[in-house]
Amino acid sequence: MTKRPFIALEIHSATLWEPSQVLPMIEVMERWGYNALVLHQNDLLDECTQLGLAANYGVTDLRLKKVRGRCAWLNRLVQRLAAFGAELFLEIKEPSFHDYALEFYPDLIGPDGAPDPTHPDWAVMCRAKVEDLLDRVPGVGGLVVNLSSPESRVSLPDHLAAKGLDTDQGRWFDAMIEAFAGPLGATGKRLWVRDFSYTTDMQSDVLAAVARRDDAVGASVKITAHDYFPRAPENPVLRQVEGDMIVEFEAFGEHTGWGVIPNCRVGEFGERMAGYHAAGANGMLVRVSWEAIPGSHAMESLSAVNVFALPRLAAGETDAQALVSAWLEDRFNLTGDLAAKAADLMLQSWEIPASSYWLGEVFPRHSCLPSTWREGWMSMETTGMGYRGKRPDVARDDPRLTDAAREALFFEKEAATALAMHLAEATAELSPQLPEPQARLFEPFAWLPVFARTFEHATKATFFAARGMPDDHPALTEQADALLALADQIEDQLAEAQDLPHPHHVLFDPEQIRRFVRSLQTPA
Repeated sequence: MTKRPFIALEIHSATLWEPSQVLPMIEVMERWGYNALVLHQNDLLDECTQLGLAANYGVTDLRLKKVRGRCAWLNRLVQRLAAFGAELFLEIKEPSFHDYALEFYPDLIGPDGAPDPTHPDWAVMCRAKVEDLLDRVPGVGGLVVNLSSPESRVSLPDHLAAKGLDTDQGRWFDAMIEAFAGPLGATGKRLWVRDFSYTTDMQSDVLAAVARRDDAVGASVKITAHDYFPRAPENPVLRQVEGDMIVEFEAFGEHTGWGVIPNCRVGEFGERMAGYHAAGANGMLVRVSWEAIPGSHAMESLSAVNVFALPRLAAGETDAQALVSAWLEDRFNLTGDLAAKAADLMLQSWEIPASSYWLGEVFPRHSCLPSTWREGWMSMETTGMGYRGKRPDVARDDPRLTDAAREALFFEKEAATALAMHLAEATAELSPQLPEPQARLFEPFAWLPVFARTFEHATKATFFAARGMPDDHPALTEQADALLALADQIEDQLAEAQDLPHPHHVLFDPEQIRRFVRSLQTPA
């Protein structure tokens, strides 16, 4: 009997606690073919469990009230999802702890006063948290656990690096996975272990630990190695995982416009399905929100088309134009020539956020302009990881600084700006013919030229600043002046449109542009 694919919608923001936000998403899940809801918060297991009654009764009592309130919400979700055969999962990063737990597990803190993730009590405590969750929310379907990320409160890789230790990571992963898999498996629940790591050796170790299991522990793997960067290579482990695997996609736009500008990735996701099918994946996670942008999610924007299309792409549909048109009909009852024109604009708009990168390298910082040109350069050097305490050294013979490289880079940026202007103009002509709700969702097209021009001038300026040649000074000044003029224009636009959602003020921050320009005064 063929196992049903795990098709999950993932909420990764404070929105997960808001019934007015989550319940409408569940309605969409039922209509669009999703069978799991994943709530993602790093310390979510800590938030929803209580290990005992600590000495301070007042604090313990207050904490327990919050835990009961959160679990009541989770149980409500379990019941609603069960109405159409779907399940609830929690996604977490471990090891993690809330401070009260130290009364029960004091040895989690090492002699230096810092958490020691190598202590065996971490596995003991994690098992106790899982058992408590299963008692409070017995209908939960399982967990998605990340055990190898520096983003968890307690980081094994950072601990090992700081201490200069050579710990048997394989044994550590085995013990930690068992802490979750044991109680989950005993109650018929499912565990997915994420490969999301900052180093390839850590990624390899966690997946090897999953492969050593002979039970129902599966792997959850991002479609790209670290983050959801456009046009990034396929995750190299995707076709090497043994056993069950689900693949993670991002539909909101955290790296393609901060959830603000149009983010129709249907064409790109269709291309990536070759790897998905070749790997024999048994489902997917589709992320619709991001922890850095509270109160906003894909279903409120054109990004909803990605949420609609991904289960269909996984099922074998391939025509991007047809999928976007089908979403327009489902969402707005829009058909015919108008739908075809709107779908074409959405598919073309994908080129604008993708072109904010430096010929495929990660120049933007989470879709936004870097604070300095050096930060953008370091982001490219570290595949989007930023500084991490390093200063970027620019080699004079760097192949990205040749005249041929300049020609290719500048051509791409100028073409993106020209396309952005065309799309904004075409949308302005089309919008009056659209139903009011759809016309409102198409309003961000007006910001595409601003977004494209920002990265056009910023990458050109960075090229000249990094090369640091005296003959480039006039060209560098020209780009800096263009950025300052753009900052003034954006400031006026933001002032005129006072009801814009907050993410617009993050993505289009005139002070960030001016900060970037100041950094150009200190070239390499």
